[in-house]
Order: sequence, then C-alpha cells, then structure tokens
Amino acid sequence: MIEIKDIGCFPSLPELACNVIDENIKALEELLAKGIDINKEIKLSKYTELSPLNLALIMNKTKSVEWLVENGAELNDEGSPSFLLAVRYCSEPLIRYLVSKGAKVNVLNNVETDAFEQTLYGNKLENLALIDELGHSVKKYGGPAFRKSVKDRDYKAMEFFIERGVDINYNRPDMVYSFCPTPLCVAARYVDLKMCKYLVEHGADVTITEKDGMRPYSIAIEKGDMEMAEYFKSLEPEKFHSMNNKLDELKPYKLPKHLLEFLQGDKLRFELEDCDFDYIEFLSLIETIPMKIGRRKLLRISKSTGDYDHFYIVWNPKSKKIAAYDLEHEELHDLCSFKEFMEDISAYLQKVIDGDI
Repeated sequence: MIEIKDIGCFPSLPELACNVIDENIKALEELLAKGIDINKEIKLSKYTELSPLNLALIMNKTKSVEWLVENGAELNDEGSPSFLLAVRYCSEPLIRYLVSKGAKVNVLNNVETDAFEQTLYGNKLENLALIDELGHSVKKYGGPAFRKSVKDRDYKAMEFFIERGVDINYNRPDMVYSFCPTPLCVAARYVDLKMCKYLVEHGADVTITEKDGMRPYSIAIEKGDMEMAEYFKSLEPEKFHSMNNKLDELKPYKLPKHLLEFLQGDKLRFELEDCDFDYIEFLSLIETIPMKIGRRKLLRISKSTGDYDHFYIVWNPKSKKIAAYDLEHEELHDLCSFKEFMEDISAYLQKVIDGDI
C-alpha cells in the first residue's frame, strides 16, 4: 500500500504519480516529451484526484516540485493554491522558492481557509512567522487561525499570534463559526476557565456578543458553570446586572405582566412528559438575552431545551407570542401566548420537534 499524507492509502498508483513521489526526473521528462498535461489532475481512485504539483507538495518532494514549476505547473489554482499546501506540508526553502516563482500568499482554498489555518492543520508551527514575513500578516489575516488555536488549546500558536498583534476580539463569521464568536466566547463554550483568563489578561473584551446575543457570561450561565459566570460578572459593567437597568432594556419588548413575574420566580425548570425535549429550563429575567435576527428583535428566555440545543424559546414582541427559533435553519416559528404555552409546554415543544408549526 502506498500512503499519501492526509489523503489515504492506495494499492497502486498511475505511472505519473509514482514518478512524482519517487522524484524520477528522467521519467518525468520522458512523459512530458510524450505530451502529458502537467496541470491535469491524476486520478488516484474513484473519488480522489490530485494535480502532480499538489501531490509533490503533499509528499514534500522538492525535486519534483521544482521540476513541475519550471515546466509550467499552475501555482495559483483557485481551489488549491500551492502556497497553502506548501506551508502545511513543506519547509521554509521550498515555501520561499514557490513565492519567488509567483505563488500568491494572500489566498484561500476551496474551503475558505488561509495559510495560517493550513499551517495549524499541518502542525507546522515553525512556518507561522515565515507566512507573516512573506506578507500574509497576522494583524490583517490572523483572526480565523487564532480562533482555531483557542479551540485547539494550542497555547504556543496563541502566543505567536498575540505577540504579532492579532485582533484578540476577532469575530467575523466563517464556515465553522457562522454565529460570530470571539475567541473568548469559543473558550467559554469549551468551559475552559484557564483559557478565558489567559485571553482576558491579553485584552479580550468580555462584553462583545455573538450574533444571537450571547456573551461570555451568558454562555457560562447556559453551560451551568457558576465559577466561570462569577468570573465574567466581576469583569462586566455593573449595569449589566442591575434589575432597574434590565427592566429599562426590556421595555421595547413589551413583555406581559405574567411573563415578567414568572421570569423573576424560583421555578424555572420543568420536566416534560410525552415530549422529546425531556425538559426546559428558563433564564431568570436579568439573564434573558436580547437577540436581533435580521430586522427582528427577539428576547431569548430559555436557558436549555434538553438535547435540542439548536432551539431557543423566545418572546417575539412583534407578534406578542412565545416563539421557537431554530438556530440551524435560522427560522422563527410563532407558537402561542405565554399563558397558552405554560398550560401545555410539552405539547407545544413536541410540535416544534415534529415540524407541526
């Protein structure tokens, strides 16, 4: 079996692929003389194809890479730029060689990851400084990879990005983090207090919210980690935890009196019979989370909905109804009045699961 890094194992390979891996330049010259297209992908199996250059880079075959480049291999393929593969699989001399021959550094691949992220995927941390030096700067482009390094608890990479001036509060959406979390929010979601403190010590802002209104304190409350919640509370402005300020904040939502009273009560968790949700737990009034979905303002009132954590139960001030918001599909479904909801929580939530809404 022939193993190609991160791609798979193959019982046999086409002649061109074997020559690239073996760095058999003489055989490659002969194939070129016969008219091979060195930019055409080699079919390795039913579902796997790689260009000769990509294969050479993945296998870190310097002689083959140089021969292919000198004979016209495309360096800046839209879906798989050579620079990204080089920083993931190769070392400094070959990376510099590709750049000297025209490889672009400020590029994304077909899954929208950049050079810093590819370096982390390949565990080639030694290439991070080189990428920055070559013009793909940490200050401008390092945010996504920094957020990934937080997820991976990679302190060495994190230290590099912070020292090079990364935006420690980076929160733009991408294919993984469509909900716009900061690195601090990511650490809070992994219930990693040590990481949270590390980020705060280096300037992370505890007040920045995600797309759905969650901030680190809210995440800690949702996760049920009171030590973390108290830590974030100690760093937040006092007004965030003032009932008078909260009531002023909620005036535009026009909550009915019974809902206001309920959210200030002691019974906020309900075990549910004949319902796939199993239980629902509500947030206390001061912990409710204002959300903005498009132009719609909503107020999240559920803390947890059992195993179905992609559903939020919210108050919709426009319809004056309890509603279910589906995070995965970004859909809002009005249900009923608060009074009706409380009379038969199980039935209404089961309708949400069954799509009968």
